[in-house]
Order: sequence, then C-alpha cells, then structure tokens
Amino acid sequence: MQMRKTACGISKNALRTLSTNGVDGAVLLIDCMLNSDPESSDALAARSEILYMRKRYQEALECSERSLLIDPENAAAWNTKGNALYMLGRYREAIECYDRAIELEPLFVKAWHNKKLALEHVVSQLRVHATRPRSRSRSRRA
Repeated sequence: MQMRKTACGISKNALRTLSTNGVDGAVLLIDCMLNSDPESSDALAARSEILYMRKRYQEALECSERSLLIDPENAAAWNTKGNALYMLGRYREAIECYDRAIELEPLFVKAWHNKKLALEHVVSQLRVHATRPRSRSRSRRA
C-alpha cells in the first residue's frame, strides 16, 4: 500500500502525528512549507498566528506584515496583524486591520469580535481622558 504525500512530501499519517504535538507540530509543518515556498502568504500568515499564540506579538506583527506584502487580500493575516497590534496597545491601528479583514470577508466573525474588543478599549481610553481632572494654573496676585 502506497502512502499519499502532501506538501513537502509529508504523509497523511505524519500529519496526524504532527497534529497530536500541537503548536510544535504545526511549526514543523509551516517551516517545511516555507522552505519549499518562502513567499507563501498563507504559510507566513499561519506562522504569524502561531507567534501570536506564543505571545511573541512584535514578531507576529512583522510576520503578518510580510504575508500582507505578498498577498494584501489575506483576511486572516489582517486579523492576526490586528491582534498583534491590539496586544501591543495600538488599538486604533488594530481596528483598521480588522476593518480590512471584514472588508475582504464580511462574515469573518473573529474579526468582528476582535474589532468590538478594540473599540471598547478606545472608548474606555476616551472616558478616562474625559474624566481626568485638568490642572488649572491660576496666577495669584499679591
């Protein structure tokens, strides 16, 4: 019985084995994909998602940006870029990324949810700023 091969010559059984290893298995598969096609927007987007999951937000941002240079129509990469920006406290930029993801895929539920969370942070920041006491500088006359 001959085993079917997938991208990078990995058998389906090997993929099943990798999937049981979680993120580390996914990293191995993505590395293999990038070795065979370094310009794979999908592989770069997947790598950025993994970097994000590992809380390596700046690296995730850079990787998603590389993916978007290759394919600016990749909604998943826009969403991950937004997530990285969100975690870096750059909420307004994150909202722009979520908007782009939603524009590309209007039914992208995760992007809608992430946009809601980012908007809540922006509104919260505005409220704090609006309620912050302003210092008054009065000049007293002698």
